[in-house]
Amino acid sequence: MKIIVVGPDDPFQKRLVQNVLDALHELQLECQLDVIHEMKDVLQFEARQLLLTPALIVDNHILCEGHIWNKKHIKHFLRHACGKNAA
Repeated sequence: MKIIVVGPDDPFQKRLVQNVLDALHELQLECQLDVIHEMKDVLQFEARQLLLTPALIVDNHILCEGHIWNKKHIKHFLRHACGKNAA
C-alpha cells in the first residue's frame, strides 16, 4: 500500500502526517509513506488532480482533501483496505 500526504509544510499537513504515522504504528502496518510538501511539487500535484490541501492519497485514490482525517478514521480505512487486499 502506498500512502501520499500532499500539502505545504504547515501545521495542517504535519497533523495529517502524524495521524497517518500513528495509525500505521497502532495497526502495525508497514506502508510506503511519501510526504510531498515542496511548493513546486504540491502545485504540480494540484494541477493534475487535487483542489485543496492537505490531501491524503492511498493507492492513487484521494481519500480526503482540504481537511484532516483523525487517527480513528484513518485506522478504519486502513483496516478495510488491508482486508480487501488480503482477499
